[in-house]
Amino acid sequence: MSTKGLDLCFDELSLEAKELYLGDEVQYLDRAPSAIEFLRNWVCPNKPVIIKNAIDHWPALQRWEQHSYLRDKIGNKEVTVTATPNGYADAVHQNKFIMPEEKTMTMNSFLDIMETPENYNGVYYVQKQNSNFTAEFSEIIDDAEKEIPWASEALGKCPDAVNFWMGDGRAVTSMHKDHYENLYCVVSGQKHFILHPPTDLPFIPYGFQFIYST
Repeated sequence: MSTKGLDLCFDELSLEAKELYLGDEVQYLDRAPSAIEFLRNWVCPNKPVIIKNAIDHWPALQRWEQHSYLRDKIGNKEVTVTATPNGYADAVHQNKFIMPEEKTMTMNSFLDIMETPENYNGVYYVQKQNSNFTAEFSEIIDDAEKEIPWASEALGKCPDAVNFWMGDGRAVTSMHKDHYENLYCVVSGQKHFILHPPTDLPFIPYGFQFIYST
């Protein structure tokens, strides 16, 4: 098959996926779904969904909005923070894959940066994974939940990791693929996602870099 013919096949595959099951918009729900609804309508067909009012019962929605509360609870505790010059972590820069600098500082120092970011060089972000919410923020665990019950029931297991992320609007997560289901709960502020279905893979540019040493 010619390259032109292959490109046409990819175009048709992407179009058919959108017409048959993906649609043009991400669906919104005004309530948390039941486990069977979540499994049937979104997990099995591998479709995203935005759910409102699912965590309204979390005290975190009121408490974490106030930095004074976080300072009182964990202000003197050292937490893991990443720093980048431009907000792009785990990203390609000048043909090199760059990881962020990782450092520890007290939560008070990190909140100082969040309140006046213009006074500091670089972009700081609490973004450590591997369940940092349970490992580093145990003092505020009761403000949220370590699992979403209906999601755990639908997936047949508790979460492998529960993470706490905090940063300003300059922090950007580079394009990547996760090999597991994700639930992202926005407690304060906003998070923008750009999602690509698997059928769009042929249209995503990528490259290889080979490094030889002697």
